[in-house]
Amino acid sequence: MPIEDKLGRLSGYFVSKGFIKPNRKLYVFISDRVKDLFRDLIKVFGYENIYVSTIVGTDLIDEGKIRLDYYVVILPEEETIVLRTYLPRDNPVIDSLIDILPGVLSGECETHDLLGVVFQGNPHLRRGFFVPKDIVEKGVYPLRKDVKV
Repeated sequence: MPIEDKLGRLSGYFVSKGFIKPNRKLYVFISDRVKDLFRDLIKVFGYENIYVSTIVGTDLIDEGKIRLDYYVVILPEEETIVLRTYLPRDNPVIDSLIDILPGVLSGECETHDLLGVVFQGNPHLRRGFFVPKDIVEKGVYPLRKDVKV
């Protein structure tokens, strides 16, 4: 069954679809449903057939949001899709996926350390994972657009 057909089974999670460069399929979902979405993604494709390669966080200061893009590689086709969600900038909290996909550890820790996103349920979150001690001591998140480092 083609990837697009399998993703169709998950259409109830997506509020919009599109493309981002270089021709990657983009699916936008509501952040409250992240765990359910990824559990169902595993059911549809199989645990061995999906891999979260990257979590990219972007500060959208003018919109008061932080955008999270989960880059998911689907095997054996090796097609990468992007699952996107938005968090409020003043309270960027989302459920962690570490208990169902342990490979997200570094992506969640990096996004926490650089942008201040809290991945609820990740016991390994701490400051200083990626940023130097002096930045941690200032209590700032260096990828926030209003921070001068």
